Amino acid sequence: MPGQKQFKFTNGLNFIPALGVIKSNSTSQKLNLSEQHILLYLIEHATHPVTKDDLLKAGWPDRVVSEASLFQAIRSLRVKLQEKTKGEIIETLPRVGYQITQVSTEKYSDLSTSTVIKKTAPFLPYLSIGLLCAILLMVGGYLWQTGYKYPDKTQYIIRTTMLQNGTVTLVSTSEEGVVELQTKLNEMHQDYLQLENAPDLNNIKFYAYKGPDSYSLAWCRIDENKLCLPQTDFSYQISKDDWKIFSREMFKELPLSRPYPVIQTDLARKPTSQVYMNYIDSSGIDSKVIYHYITRDEVNTFNFSYLNFISEEKTGYHHALSISSATLTVIENESPFISTIELKPMMYHWAYQASESLTERLSTALASEHKLKEHFLRKKVSYNYLIYHQAHLDLILNDQVGIFWVHNSEKDAKTFNYKRQAARQ
Repeated sequence: MPGQKQFKFTNGLNFIPALGVIKSNSTSQKLNLSEQHILLYLIEHATHPVTKDDLLKAGWPDRVVSEASLFQAIRSLRVKLQEKTKGEIIETLPRVGYQITQVSTEKYSDLSTSTVIKKTAPFLPYLSIGLLCAILLMVGGYLWQTGYKYPDKTQYIIRTTMLQNGTVTLVSTSEEGVVELQTKLNEMHQDYLQLENAPDLNNIKFYAYKGPDSYSLAWCRIDENKLCLPQTDFSYQISKDDWKIFSREMFKELPLSRPYPVIQTDLARKPTSQVYMNYIDSSGIDSKVIYHYITRDEVNTFNFSYLNFISEEKTGYHHALSISSATLTVIENESPFISTIELKPMMYHWAYQASESLTERLSTALASEHKLKEHFLRKKVSYNYLIYHQAHLDLILNDQVGIFWVHNSEKDAKTFNYKRQAARQ
């Protein structure tokens, strides 16, 4: 990508305008368009102060917004730039405006903007082709080759705010959804502050998503480098009807660490990556574990197989829920996130058997799975978006499921990694 530049700040972070990303060696943060325009304008005028009016025109060239929008954008940039003290990178000049005084320019050549994967890591099949075929034959799944249905691309809105000293990223498809999330979290926080011995929220990275008929929350506890600590990541999928249950029960005792589930089955070898989801309702199903198995074909399309398990709240016993497969391909990233991955459904089989201890009609997990099943059977294309990345851990938004953490095996992460694909856009 000849001629491209990246800008390095005093704390070691880099801004790559071509990708709209602020990155370090271990993390990436996507900027929305207004944040990109404002940061680039400040960098291009680093020799002198920039007025608020100039930044309002730069950040929102096609519409008129209030100074409150600018203050929010600057605040979000400070968070994403990881300022340890206010003004460390973006200096506020009272009654004048803002200025970045220390930034260096470097040649940007380590990434490619091509939407086609040019090179991949060696093939590491932890689920052999033979075993995959055996599973498909056993479950009697459905395979398709043509006739995919493409939905209109969803437009997402992102806002970054604060919860005590922790960052909160709000995502929705509308301004109303973002406002609703902010209101609900503010109400929960006020209730939280009234609790005795409430756990500290200062070292938490928090994400919230408002979907068409559900909510998703994800968070992790962070270290001094603002990286997620091992086994402190949580993701919750919540139906609209279950929000009150969640806010009443969950935040009374914010869990400090996530247990590592053990699932024993002869068919499940060590997965390439894993997902852990939590649910709060009255069904008796409290969590889901998803095993990912990944292979790669000759044209660099990635084939994903999924094994889904749900667990009983009382016994901890895991039920086989479903098996499915899809192809994943990096596509041109028009989203406000780090990267976009297209998923084409190949096969789905419902493996769940009812249990007397579970109330299916009240289960958020089963309701969500039924929607996914219909999506697969109708061959509807869906999309994954990379929201956050660090070594072996990704935060993903799926337009059908919500947000969730993906844990990539240290050994197998080279087979497929959302960050590696994002780097080739």
